[in-house]
Amino acid sequence: MQPHCRVPSWIHIRYSGTGHEAMRALFADLTTIAALMQIRDVRFIALRQPLQQPLRLAWGAMHHRNFGLVLVETDAGISGVGETSVNFPSWAIVERKATIEEGLKPLLVGEDPLNVAGLWQKMLHAFSRLGVLWGKGAVMSAIGGVDIALWDIAGKAHGKPIYALLGGSQPARAPLYATGLDPAQLADSARRFVDQGYRAVKVRIGFDEARDIANVEAVRRAVGDAVEVLVDANMAYDLDRAKRMAEALQPYRPYWLEEPLLASDLEGYRTLKEHTDIPLAAGENQFDVADATALLDTNAIRYLMPDPTRAGGLSEAQRICALARARGYPYSPHHYGSDVGFAAALHLISAVTGADYMLRDVSPAPLRESVLREPITVVDGCALTPTGPGLGIELNWEVVLAHQVRL
Repeated sequence: MQPHCRVPSWIHIRYSGTGHEAMRALFADLTTIAALMQIRDVRFIALRQPLQQPLRLAWGAMHHRNFGLVLVETDAGISGVGETSVNFPSWAIVERKATIEEGLKPLLVGEDPLNVAGLWQKMLHAFSRLGVLWGKGAVMSAIGGVDIALWDIAGKAHGKPIYALLGGSQPARAPLYATGLDPAQLADSARRFVDQGYRAVKVRIGFDEARDIANVEAVRRAVGDAVEVLVDANMAYDLDRAKRMAEALQPYRPYWLEEPLLASDLEGYRTLKEHTDIPLAAGENQFDVADATALLDTNAIRYLMPDPTRAGGLSEAQRICALARARGYPYSPHHYGSDVGFAAALHLISAVTGADYMLRDVSPAPLRESVLREPITVVDGCALTPTGPGLGIELNWEVVLAHQVRL
């Protein structure tokens, strides 16, 4: 069933006239709704799509794609949707349902959903100590999904896109890099996306060193010098191996080397920076401003990569991006989930200047896009930020219900 959406009967009664009187009445009604609105329910919706071929990363293989949506419903008929990162491990959807529905929901029901900042602090305060027990990333990802949904409600209540509420003046046209190229046909896959207008592609490494180097060389040859080639090790290396691979990759002029080391190995990043001219990128596994500050303090990375579905939602991701901008670092929003989270990242880019290329997952997982009734527009390798109220998207409930995992 679709989420409850109740419009008070007095709206139908009062909004029956014409002209200015009817418009004034409608505006007054909407203002009253916003003033009296309370959160009625918070739900986690797990989606899963089997993959025909396993998706192999340096730290393991995915045999299906998980997506985690968060639905916040109000008693005024306005609901908001967010996304929380549940890519890996496979049981993340079980943990996230419990964290959101048993942990966060009791804190939120009955509260004013427009008090986004206050509710963010309430969730963080309640879970900051608990997060030590099972992981800061899980806690901040759960908070992030709720936070995005609250911003969606706020935008709908005010009739404005989220980026406008966050201080942005216009929707961004965000340049993308294509990631998730077909590993069996890397060069051809890279050419195909360049032909579609992408000016940057990413190659996953962190497997066999000789094969990794050959793959990067093949993609560089395929796309030429006018297209940027990014490489992502997914935290696969220790420092010695990272040094060796950085030296071997140097001739192919990578735009960046992403997460060669564990996110927590700050000293390793500082040392690696002294041994390579390849710009380093990291940040998708830094979960708040404190983590991002510590990473930037190493002076090792060139590109910061906050993920709104992991780093406490749009509220904290905006602060991280503002930090990067203040220190003179470009940021590149990370998102590896459905187009709900992709839309959130686009609003982030539209609100905070200083963004670089943005990730676009092009691996075979059509559920990623089909969860939305209308797809996000991608033209010539650039994504256009939705301009409707809130996130500016609408869930395709037929698709959502068909792929929902009953937990």
